[in-house]
Amino acid sequence: MQHRTNKFTFGSGIDANSMLMRKLMKNFISSSQIETTITRAKALKVYMDRIVSKTRVYSESNKNYLLRYFPEKKYQKVLFDQIGPAVAKISGGYVRIVRLGKRDNDGAMMARVEWAHPVVIDWENKKSSKKTNQTKTAKLSPTTVEEKKSKPEAKKIEVKPTKKVTKTK
Repeated sequence: MQHRTNKFTFGSGIDANSMLMRKLMKNFISSSQIETTITRAKALKVYMDRIVSKTRVYSESNKNYLLRYFPEKKYQKVLFDQIGPAVAKISGGYVRIVRLGKRDNDGAMMARVEWAHPVVIDWENKKSSKKTNQTKTAKLSPTTVEEKKSKPEAKKIEVKPTKKVTKTK
């Protein structure tokens, strides 16, 4: 018996339902908000609250729990390094649902899922851009760098108009 359980199921089967939740969670983390139907939003809220509560403390058990949903390392790094510290002092209610109204084409109730508290996620790798600039300057030897500095700009060559030659019969 399933007394007092609020488990949302969709008609596609267990594997498809879990994959749907994984995709919704990844899209939500990457964009910080997502618009979907109200039923999917309610299910996503439950999953995200569990995930975010695990990211507050870094441990092997929490990491293994997150591996089930996020096998990519970039998501794990963002969860533990950026989202976890941002919500460390909050005890729950990390995600909220905002109702948007009915969808035009089929009348489904739509909702937006967003962070309830400010969470800023930085996806850019600033270290990689610094490394490429350093490697470019390191590849040039000191003599070539000096030659480039001391070398004057190339002189412009003027092109003189030529005479038109006409053929005579």
